[in-house]
Amino acid sequence: MKPGPVVLAFFSGFILLASSGAAAETADGDPEGGPKPAQAPPVAASVTVTAKPVLAEIRLEPLAGAVTTVGSQQIEDLNAGDPAAALRRVPGLVVSRYNVVGSYGGGDGGAVFARGQGTGRPGAELSFSVDGIQKFVGVWTHPLLDNVSIDMAKEIDVYKGAQPVLFGNMAFATIDFVPKRRESEGFGGRVSGAYGSFATSTLTSEVEGRTGAFDFVVTASQRQSDGHREGSDGRTRALFARAGYELGGGWAIGLTGDFTSGRASDPGVEGSPRPPVTPRFDTSNGMGILTLGRSHDGKQGFVKLYLDDGSIDWMQWDAARRVSYRSLTDWANYGLKARDAFAVLGRGEITVGLDIDSYGGKARELRATGEVPLGDFQFRNVAPYAGFSYEFGDSLKITPSVGVRYNDSQDFGGVWGAQAGIMLVGPFGEAHARYARAFNLPGVWTASFYQGYGRGNQWTTLSPELMDHWEIGVAPKLGSHATLDLTLFYDDVSDALRFVPPPPPPPSWANTGAYKARGAELSVSVQPLPSLGLYAGAAYTETTPENIPFTPKWTFSGGAVATFSMFRAALDAQWVDSRVAGNLRFPGALTTVDAYFLLNGKITAKLDALVPGLSAFVTGENLTDSDYAYRPGYPMPGVSASFGASMRF
Repeated sequence: MKPGPVVLAFFSGFILLASSGAAAETADGDPEGGPKPAQAPPVAASVTVTAKPVLAEIRLEPLAGAVTTVGSQQIEDLNAGDPAAALRRVPGLVVSRYNVVGSYGGGDGGAVFARGQGTGRPGAELSFSVDGIQKFVGVWTHPLLDNVSIDMAKEIDVYKGAQPVLFGNMAFATIDFVPKRRESEGFGGRVSGAYGSFATSTLTSEVEGRTGAFDFVVTASQRQSDGHREGSDGRTRALFARAGYELGGGWAIGLTGDFTSGRASDPGVEGSPRPPVTPRFDTSNGMGILTLGRSHDGKQGFVKLYLDDGSIDWMQWDAARRVSYRSLTDWANYGLKARDAFAVLGRGEITVGLDIDSYGGKARELRATGEVPLGDFQFRNVAPYAGFSYEFGDSLKITPSVGVRYNDSQDFGGVWGAQAGIMLVGPFGEAHARYARAFNLPGVWTASFYQGYGRGNQWTTLSPELMDHWEIGVAPKLGSHATLDLTLFYDDVSDALRFVPPPPPPPSWANTGAYKARGAELSVSVQPLPSLGLYAGAAYTETTPENIPFTPKWTFSGGAVATFSMFRAALDAQWVDSRVAGNLRFPGALTTVDAYFLLNGKITAKLDALVPGLSAFVTGENLTDSDYAYRPGYPMPGVSASFGASMRF
């Protein structure tokens, strides 16, 4: 680590802002500050209440348990250009990537992992969803970061515990992106641009409005970079639009369109000879959601029709044959999701829902010798579910809950998911405990592999991966300026799918994998002054066996935000323990990545005095110039910076 002038400038500016905010607080409103000397000039300063750094909140829901939320202000303070950057400081989450901009594939080159979940590739136990609709590659059954635009997110809800009832298949952990929506009457928008190290540029725009019963939001963005290494360039583009209309009587209709494209190159292992062709991962995706919703007696219900269509063009290098080839994937996921909640028995609530999902597509390889088909498959699930909760007590509220989902797969038969929990809210604060039995069905990828192996439809004999999840948590009341959340968890995964190499040929897959994860997560937020917000988080995870990829034993994160007058300064830091990198699906030697520390910062100046709505900002990444990597041989950039401006109207 080599602190330099950029680090000192950020720290100095931050300390000055924080101390100035404290001084203003004492001068303006502290009765213990004593009388002001007669000769002291009046202080004309306005102190803005500062949002929390890193996390917006951790809330409890009877069926969902603890939900961690990263809000739009936190996304902006973190200078996040994609989901990995927005979620990198959440305790229990770990990210991996190769590039400054763009994600190379859905594994080491660009992924988010939660308590060891999401490490199985192809396939995934962790899911991304947009507005409650799971968004993933229908063939390989895992999410791609470049297919989710961070600019359209009002907030990101992180469900680190299993969610078999509300989200169903592929929900050992879930990250849901809640789209922006204009709530107030009128029109507004924002344009922003930035440029920095490695010729990295960002352009974003947003316009929104509401007039009477009609509201709309449109966002567009492009990010691109030459990359910090040769062959590490990347680019992402996104367009999001939502329009809604209130029909009256609590009913409303909405239409959402989300279009993304990404391109990322693989720089390869540092020091190794570069192939004649640089591997590159291109993806494009379009998603549409038509929603009919209603609000009644404080309860919400909806019917959603959705279509998620995408493609991958993956240029690769075959080192054995010394030739390049392309892997092409086209997928289409579509279906219906319906849910409603009703008040029953006075203080009870019942939630009922139905999911009808179809997902899949075709994959093939284009080689010099011709096309190699990998099949064209479409899987279908029908899943009814229900949950019930009831609140007892007044000063101490006790809310037990229970839920169940039955998933009928056209290809794998039926499987049950269930959960039960209890939530306590009282003068002491909050506490909860829950158990969940979750499932993850074999994906279309199993059928594609078996097609290539010449095994026909033998993939239908595979069974779902299963998880038993236990969790308890407490959030004691610490007053109006501080919050603390502590969660203990235990996950037991069985029947995980693993590759079975020959002999005898051909290869196959089997439900032979098993692993456990147990640990604790702590989050503390403090706002000692309206102008200063502080955050600290820690996570401890122990696994059996010990070599679960991307699951460090210890992680620590922190953040601070200070505002005063025209300035806002944000710092975020993280220390991640050494960890294994690799893929448990396939046999082979796993490698270890060293521990690292990262410090990032952003200073924003509001320039309304010059132009109404104008702000300028400067950001610094890896301010301590740490040497770090997410995968051995793939060093990430040292200290880097960018500057930019935004205009709100």
